Amino acid sequence: MVRKIHILLILYRYADVVLMIAEIENSLNGTCATYINQIRQRAYGENYDSNVAYQDKSFVENELAILKERDKEFVSEGKRWFDLLRLQDASKRLLVFSASAAYANDNMEPEAVLDYATESYKVLWPIERSLMTYDPLLKQTINYPTKKTD
Repeated sequence: MVRKIHILLILYRYADVVLMIAEIENSLNGTCATYINQIRQRAYGENYDSNVAYQDKSFVENELAILKERDKEFVSEGKRWFDLLRLQDASKRLLVFSASAAYANDNMEPEAVLDYATESYKVLWPIERSLMTYDPLLKQTINYPTKKTD
């Protein structure tokens, strides 16, 4: 009998780890500029100088700097949504609800990805309907449909 073994291998790029350490340092009121600058030094190479070096600022400014650095480093890698769910503004609200973390085109003011008052439930996953069918004690995540609509 042949047995199949499935292995889940999660890989992190070094830049991902360094920027996560920057997040941790920022949340502990430490210095995160050292870590942001590691990424910038590698990216700019010989063109790295004090004009592109990051200096520590307020908690929120550091969070936004980390987000922007992650946006540049991981463009098209599908990490931004999870970054917005993890990073916070001054009131400790997720950046997914903050216009300061949003990008806007030339004609518009930036808007938050989600509206806190009406869409805050979207940061949670719904429970799959088949699970609810087999376990009547499960309750659907708030604001998600509980029954199939026609």
